[in-house]
Amino acid sequence: MTNPTTTTTTTTTTTKRRAAARRMTTAAVTAGLALGLTACSAGGTTGPAADDTTATAKPHGYVEGASEAQEPQVRLLTVSAAGATAVHDLLSGGTTALDDVDGPEHSATDGRFLVSSTQDRTTIVDGGSWTVDHGDHTHYYAAEPRVVGSIDGGGPVEVHSSETMTTITWPERGEGVVLDRAALGQGDVEETARIDATVLLPFGEQLVAGTADGVRVLDADGESTGTEAACPDPAGGIVTRAGAVVGCADGAVVVSETGDTTAVALPDGAERPTAFSARSGRPTVAGLAGDRGAWLLDSREGSWRLVETERPLRAVTAVDDEDEHVVGIDDQGRVVVMTASTGAVATTDALLDPDEQPLLQLDAQRAYVADASGQQVHEIDFADGARVARSIDLPAAPVAFAEVGL
Repeated sequence: MTNPTTTTTTTTTTTKRRAAARRMTTAAVTAGLALGLTACSAGGTTGPAADDTTATAKPHGYVEGASEAQEPQVRLLTVSAAGATAVHDLLSGGTTALDDVDGPEHSATDGRFLVSSTQDRTTIVDGGSWTVDHGDHTHYYAAEPRVVGSIDGGGPVEVHSSETMTTITWPERGEGVVLDRAALGQGDVEETARIDATVLLPFGEQLVAGTADGVRVLDADGESTGTEAACPDPAGGIVTRAGAVVGCADGAVVVSETGDTTAVALPDGAERPTAFSARSGRPTVAGLAGDRGAWLLDSREGSWRLVETERPLRAVTAVDDEDEHVVGIDDQGRVVVMTASTGAVATTDALLDPDEQPLLQLDAQRAYVADASGQQVHEIDFADGARVARSIDLPAAPVAFAEVGL
C-alpha cells in the first residue's frame, strides 16, 4: 500500500513561512530505527551477516530496536475527535491505547507514520510497523507504536517517505519540510530543509517539488539540480514504482529515477484530480474526476483513463492488481468497487454517514473504511463483490486513520 495514500479534510489556515531549518527532539523515543538499511546484500540472502567490528552475527536486514517478521505486521492506527489514539493489530486482534494528541482536523499517512493537524500544530504518530521493499526481497519490521512529536503550524497536510527522508507538506500554506527519517524512527523530529512548495515528494536521494515555478527536482538539502518542468497550479502528488507524480491544472508531470520529466495531459475540458491514491508502490494511481467518477493515471505508460460511476465519489484509490480493481466511497456512504478490466461494479450498503469525511485505506487483499458514527473500521474484500469481511470495534470513533505496516 502506498503510502502512501493521503487523506485530508477541508479546514484552511495561513501561517508565516519559516526559512530556517531547526531540530526538535521529543521526550518519546521509538524503539525502531526506520529504513536506513545497510545489511542487505544484492542477492537478498537470509542468513546471518557478521559484524566486521564485533564479529557478532546479526540477521540479514538487522534494524536496531525492531523485530523482523516473515509477513507484513499490519496495524490500524486511529485517532478520535478528542485526540484519543489507539493501534489495532490485525494479526493478533489486540488494541493498544497510545498517548492522546490534539484533536485532529486533517490527517495523512505514509504507511508507517500518521500525521494529524489542527489549525496551529502538526503531530506525528509512529504506527511501529513498516515494510522495506528492496526489489528482489522485502523486509517486514515491528516496533513499539507511540506518539513521536509535533511541529508548529497546521492546516491540511500530506506526508510521503523514502528510505532516508520524510516530507510533510501543508499545501494551502505552500510550505513543506524535510525530516531525517532515521531520526524520526528514533523519536526525533529533525528538520533538514524547509521549502516553499504545494507538493513535496522524496524520491530516492532527491526531492520533487511542485512550486509556483512548476515542477523542480532538488537535492536532499533543497537545492535545485537544474531539472524543471512546466506545471500550472501543482496540487497532489504520489511516488510510484515508475516515478514521482505531481498533479497539474492540465494533467500531471511524472519524474523518472533518472530525472527525466514527462507531461501527461488530460483531455481538454476534463476536471482535474487534486490528490492521488494507490496501493503502495504501484504504477497506476487514482484521483477523483469531479462528479463523473475516477481518473486512473498509469505513470509508467503516461496515460489517463476515466472510470465513470453512477454516483459521485468522495474518495478513491487504485489497487492496480490483475483485475484492475478501483475502490471508492460515494456520496451516499457506500463502498464502490469497480473492476476496470471487465466493467463490473459492486457496492456495499451505506456504511458511513454521508456527511462524514471518508477515510479509506487498502492493501493487496482488503480495503479498510473508518466509520466514525459506528466507532468501527470496516474491512472490505474488494475481490469478492465488495463483501464486508468484518467490522472492527474501536475504543473511540475514528476521525483520523491509517493502515500501517505495508
